[in-house]
Amino acid sequence: MKNFSAKQAISVIVQTAKEYELKLNNRHFLVVYRRERDTKDCIVGFRDMNYLHLTGVRTNLSATVFYAACLNGKLSVRDFSVDTGGKVQQKLQVLPYLPELLYHNCMIGDFINSGISIKADYFIGGTRTVLSVGFREGRKSDIPVSLYNENIKVLTKPTCKVLGIFRKLYHEDKFGECVYLAKDYKIEGFPSNIKEKFEKNMTYPAP
Repeated sequence: MKNFSAKQAISVIVQTAKEYELKLNNRHFLVVYRRERDTKDCIVGFRDMNYLHLTGVRTNLSATVFYAACLNGKLSVRDFSVDTGGKVQQKLQVLPYLPELLYHNCMIGDFINSGISIKADYFIGGTRTVLSVGFREGRKSDIPVSLYNENIKVLTKPTCKVLGIFRKLYHEDKFGECVYLAKDYKIEGFPSNIKEKFEKNMTYPAP
């Protein structure tokens, strides 16, 4: 595993923050998945204050100030520290994949919690990479609390197929944009309790 110096970490953290701003920040995602014979859903949300924790680095800056420094190109090696081994290095390995996680084929499952000290209820993980993101259940949306360099099938049971992912801005009431839909699935086949969360005119990603 590559060890990132603080200088190398800045490049990864700043570039990912810019993609995070474009793809995740201030957005809700409705994740629809198949669990045994049932179709389930959950809503996850991303804010600026979540980003710092997902990087794993240590800093005296507040989470929002750290994020703003990333976007403004003002983050310095003096602003944070990076451990030479362990979880921070593992997070930096997969951090660049975070902004794209909810835009392609992925899986979801309940956290096994087999001795790993993570306060997460479930994980969503990619099928293309070993990135898995842990979420804790919240009131209006579930919160990202951990980023792991691990196959989601190791962290969860059961591990379920994601059928569709839909996006909206935080202040919007319903989901009007489909960003991923599994092959051979159509939203018309989803249960009514899920479809009632959609806008009437759904937009889809370009083919």
